[in-house]
This record gives sequence, structure tokens and C-alpha cells, in this order.
Amino acid sequence: MKKTALITGGNSGIGYATATLLKKKGYSVVISGRHRDRVKRAAAEIGVEYILADMAKLDDIKRLSLPFQDEGLDVLINNAAIAKFIPLSRLSPSDYSFFFNTNIRGPLELIREVLPALEKRQGRITNISSIAVNRGLLNGSLYAATKGALEATTRSLALELAPKKIRVNAVAPGAIDTPLAAKTGRSKEELARRRTMLEQIIPLQRYGRAEEVAQVVWAQLEATYVTGSVWLVDGGANIL
Repeated sequence: MKKTALITGGNSGIGYATATLLKKKGYSVVISGRHRDRVKRAAAEIGVEYILADMAKLDDIKRLSLPFQDEGLDVLINNAAIAKFIPLSRLSPSDYSFFFNTNIRGPLELIREVLPALEKRQGRITNISSIAVNRGLLNGSLYAATKGALEATTRSLALELAPKKIRVNAVAPGAIDTPLAAKTGRSKEELARRRTMLEQIIPLQRYGRAEEVAQVVWAQLEATYVTGSVWLVDGGANIL
């Protein structure tokens, strides 16, 4: 039976690269996204199926899980996330709701909804975190908080789901060259300055590529004696 994978936020960046790689590995892949034109176009480019879904909306999450309930699900990649850098003084109640609903409640609810499908295939879950959890990020306290919660959830779920033979891990990218950077609220000039600065600090002296993160996701999925782990993909930034 062909293996199946569901990748949230699969229309660009790390999600797109991971969907492309899993398709090449022979998986039947479904990607999700909250913008119809973008996710439809990405699905056509990769040659996979898509489902329109906003991870901040519970009804969308339930609908997203439905196609897998009968046959089962081998892989869930929780990749969709909101990343904006807002000073603490400017955070609003709606910011808190949007970040937490999308970045932590959404993944948890999706795991709960697809859990019966994952049990049928002894599936694997990979949550996409961030190096910001342990490195700190200027004006990124809320984003880092949600990713920290996702890592904590990963470890606890690894214990909870181990008896069901479901492995739960996370991958924490550092500076990766993806379209996400343009959505953070920073100007092009600020992004360029930050990139120049980071490339001087990162031991490998460059930004990573989405395809390189996808390769680590794949390796983690194939590592059958690994659960509850967070793998860094940051060019060595963690050792500074």
C-alpha cells in the first residue's frame, strides 16, 4: 500500500520542499494552505493533492483530517505557522489569539483529529519548530513562545503516543532562505542587513535552503529509533 503524507503550509518554503521530496520518495502527498490560489498552484507544480484549510480554524482542521480516516495516514508534517516580529509593547489580544491558535492549538488539534488514522499505519509526526526557542529573537517573543510550546508538546506526545507505535519529533530550522522572511513585517532593507550580519556569524556562513530542511525531515522520518527529539538545522549557529 502506498504511504500517505499530510503537510500543512505546503504551498511554499519548507512545506513545499518537503512535499516535493516525499513525492519523489513515492508518497501520496496532500498539502494544505489557507490561500486557495497559492495552495492550488503549488499542488499542481508538485503533482500532489491539496486541501484548503486555515490552521487557526477548528472546522477547517476537522475537514482536513477526514480524507485519511478510512485508509490511515503514515506521516503528518505540522509546518504551517505565523511568523511576525512585533515588540511586546505593540502586541494586541488578537495577536495572541492568532499566533497561539495557528502555531500551537492548530497542530495539537490536527494531531488529535488524525490520531485514529495515524494509529492504523503506526504513523510518524514531525513538527516544524525554530531555533528561536533557544536562541532568542528580537521582537519575536510571541513567535518563540509558540514554537517553544510546540517543542514541549512534541516531547510529551512522544511519551503519550509511544505505546501506539507513533513517533513524534521536531525539526528546528535556523536562518533559511524561504518566502516566510518577507511575511515577518520587516522591510527589505532590514532583511538584507540582517542576512549580511547572520551570514558573518553562522559557522557555515550562509543561509540554509528549504530543500536542506526537507532532507532532515526525511531522515528523521526514516530514523525508526528516534522519538521525542528536536533536530537543529541551523548551519552550526547553535554552537556559538
